[in-house]
Amino acid sequence: MFRASGEGSTDMFGISARGGATRFAAGLVSVGALALGTLTGVGTAHADQNGGAVATLGDFVHAGAIDIGGNTTYGGTVALQDGGQQLAVYCIDLHHETQAGVQYQETGWAQSTLSQNPDRGRIQWILQHAYPVVSPATLAGDIGASGLTDDQAAAATQAAIWHFSDHVDAQPEDQAAAKLTGWLEQNAQDTAEPAPSLALSPASVAGRSGKLGPVTVTTSASSVDVALTGASGVQLVDGAGKPVTSAVNGEKLYVDVPKGTAAGSTEIDATTTTALPVGRAFKAVDGSSQTMILAGTAPVSVKAAAQAQWAPQGAVPAAFAKEDCKQGGVDVTLTNGGDQPWAAKVGTLAVTVAPGATKTVLVKEKEGQKYTITVTGPNFTRTFTGALTCKPTGGSHLPTGKPTPSASPSHPPLAETGASSSTPVIAGVGAGCVLVGGAAVFVLRKRRGRHSA
Repeated sequence: MFRASGEGSTDMFGISARGGATRFAAGLVSVGALALGTLTGVGTAHADQNGGAVATLGDFVHAGAIDIGGNTTYGGTVALQDGGQQLAVYCIDLHHETQAGVQYQETGWAQSTLSQNPDRGRIQWILQHAYPVVSPATLAGDIGASGLTDDQAAAATQAAIWHFSDHVDAQPEDQAAAKLTGWLEQNAQDTAEPAPSLALSPASVAGRSGKLGPVTVTTSASSVDVALTGASGVQLVDGAGKPVTSAVNGEKLYVDVPKGTAAGSTEIDATTTTALPVGRAFKAVDGSSQTMILAGTAPVSVKAAAQAQWAPQGAVPAAFAKEDCKQGGVDVTLTNGGDQPWAAKVGTLAVTVAPGATKTVLVKEKEGQKYTITVTGPNFTRTFTGALTCKPTGGSHLPTGKPTPSASPSHPPLAETGASSSTPVIAGVGAGCVLVGGAAVFVLRKRRGRHSA
C-alpha cells in the first residue's frame, strides 16, 4: 500500500483506510475432500484439496521498509494463527492484489505461481537459511554485522525472496538489512520442494470386490492415524492385507471389500498433528489474492481424505481433479473399476471409459478466474471448483508516491487513501498482505546482475 506525501493521496487500489493497521487472524483449520455419501459420487470438492491446511491471514509480525524501483513499501513476515500457535508467511507474488477474508489453502509449487519459476528452489534455500528459521543474531554473524533486529531480518528475507519470486530489484532501506539481502541472494542454491503436510493420492478409487487402491500416504509427520467412515463390512488394510489404524509416509492403503458385498462407498480419513513444512505454498482458494509461502511453523492438526466406491457389477465410476499449470487447466481423471463401459461427461465433453480403464481430460481454464467443472454419468455427479493461480503477473496501477508511516516498522499502518466503489474493500486478510504485496505493480528498476548459484 502507498500514500503520497502530499494531501489527498490515493493508493493503487483506491481504498479508504484511516487509522492503524486492522488486526484480523482466523484459526488455521485442516481440510480434506468432502465425504462421499453414496456410490454415485454426488458432491462438490476443490481440485487438489484432498489434504493439507487452510487458513486466513492476519497482520504483519515483523517488517521493514523496502525500496523497489524508487518506491517504498513494507515487507516481512505475516501471521497465520491456529489455536494460539503463530505461523509466519512471506509473499511470493507481488503483482496480485489482496482481498478481505480470502481463504488460503496449502498447495504444491506446481499448482502455484512458482510452477514455472526456475528460481523457486533458491527461494526454498533462503527460507531455510534466513529469518525466522535462523535467528537475527546468527544472521548478523553471517554477514559481519554488529547486530540485526527481527524487523531488519524479516525485511531482508522478504526482499531476497521477491528477487527470485518476481525478479525485481528489492532493497531494504536499512543498510544492515540490505547487506543480508545481498548475502542471501548471492548464496542461494537450488533446493528441493518440501513434502505436503498430509495428502492421500489418488483422491478416489473404484472397483468390484477385493482390495481397492492403492491410496498412497504422503506426509511430513512421523505417522498418521487412518480409518474408514461411511460403510460397514469393509476394512482398511496394508499391502499384505493386514488391517491398519496408522500409516507412515509413502505407505499404500487399500479398502478390502469382501466378495458378495452390496454396492457402497466409504472414505479413508487420515489425521495427524505436525509442523507444516517450511516452504509450502499457500494460495487463495478463489484465486483472488496473492500467493504466500510458509516461513515459520508450529505443530497444527491436519487431515486428508480419499473416497472408495464399489459394486458387484456394471460400471463403477470415480473422478478426481488436479490443477495443471503447465497446460493452463485442470486435469480431470475418470476411473471405471467395473465390468461395463462408463459413458460420462466432463462439462459438455462426452467421454467413454472402458472397464478397468482410466482417462484424463484437460479442461482449459482462465488464469485467476473461478471455475466449476461437473462430471456426470448414469447415477453419477461430481463437481470440482477452484481457481488457477499459476502466473506471477497482475494489474498495472502505478503508485503516486512513498508511504508515510505513523507506526513502528513492526506494525506498519494502512495507507490513508481515497475510496472507489470499483475495488474491493480490503480489511482483515488485507491488513497484512496488502502491505506486503501491495507494492505490486509499479515501474521496476532493471534486475540486479548478482543472480548466482
